Amino acid sequence: MNTDELTSRLNNLEMLFSEQEYTVESLNKVVIRQAHELEQLTIKTELLKHQIREFKKQLPEDNISDERPPHY
Repeated sequence: MNTDELTSRLNNLEMLFSEQEYTVESLNKVVIRQAHELEQLTIKTELLKHQIREFKKQLPEDNISDERPPHY
């Protein structure tokens, strides 16, 4: 191989590396954003669970709606 071919191949490899580096950085940003969103959703879900438990405590015992009717 002559010097021009090696230079061309090296330039091509550098270009491919730059494109891959950009792709990895972009994907990393997406993963970080999604991890943050997941964390926020987990916090909201736990808060809702707590609110539901507190709400159920306030209901009278004889009005529990998930019991089966007597004819089952």
